[in-house]
Amino acid sequence: MTVGTSYQMINGLSEVIEQYDAVILDLWGVVHDGVTPYPSSILAMEALKKAGVPVALLSNAPRRSSVVVARMEDMGIARDLYGPAVASGEIAYSQLLARTDPWYAKLGRKVMSVGPVRDMSMFEGQDVEMVKTVEDADWLLVTGPNDDYDAVSVYEDLLHAAKARDLPMLCPNPDREVIRGGDRIICAGAIAARYEVLGGNVRWEGKPLASAYDFCLQLFDKGPDAKLLVVGDSLSTDVAGSNNAGLDVALVTGGIHAEELGAPRGTLPEKGKLDALLNATGRSITYAVGDFCW
Repeated sequence: MTVGTSYQMINGLSEVIEQYDAVILDLWGVVHDGVTPYPSSILAMEALKKAGVPVALLSNAPRRSSVVVARMEDMGIARDLYGPAVASGEIAYSQLLARTDPWYAKLGRKVMSVGPVRDMSMFEGQDVEMVKTVEDADWLLVTGPNDDYDAVSVYEDLLHAAKARDLPMLCPNPDREVIRGGDRIICAGAIAARYEVLGGNVRWEGKPLASAYDFCLQLFDKGPDAKLLVVGDSLSTDVAGSNNAGLDVALVTGGIHAEELGAPRGTLPEKGKLDALLNATGRSITYAVGDFCW
């Protein structure tokens, strides 16, 4: 693992891929923007397949993995371009179904959900009763804002009411924000982080937690000696998680950090700006690349 600001700036994965046995890809900000794939991403996945490099997906998406796969297919990203696809929602879903973890075992049946309809797959086959008020709930599931363009402040009264009852909250997406179709919007993590500030009990699932990588690697079994490369765009999730797991990571600088780095997708930032951001966040990267490209 490269330490500090000692990293390599590259123009594409083809420059370094011979060093690796497999790749773990983030989705939002790397492969697509939640609406359409980035112009170079499908070509890069096709090139990885042609080069014989297995690919797994690990995404902080608060829904079942099958929903993520279906959405990728709708975008024109063929299923044969990658192997295991793990959404953070699937990790939470598995825990909810099993309820063997002590935190999950204590949850009651009555759940109030905060988030869009597209995340309802989290309740498939679950022994829960969905309720509409904090007063009726045993716990909260937050998968995102009810409306994509809500601010965190919209949920302030709800969060205070939940804290007054000490309701536990499950957040299967630690991301604070994402770029969707060119617009910056909040994610579940922003709401859950505010609840934590208020003293609320939050259970997080997804990157950067080690459990997310463990879940993915169990499905993507390349053996203990395999050399893996993670490709992601977020320092707080993709890079932090890779650092914790001891994996090499290529930061797509044209993703969530493009604006603060002053370098649009497909271009590399000034090294000084990237060094300053890495020092400020305490993160380490192996490579910087302007886009997920070959």
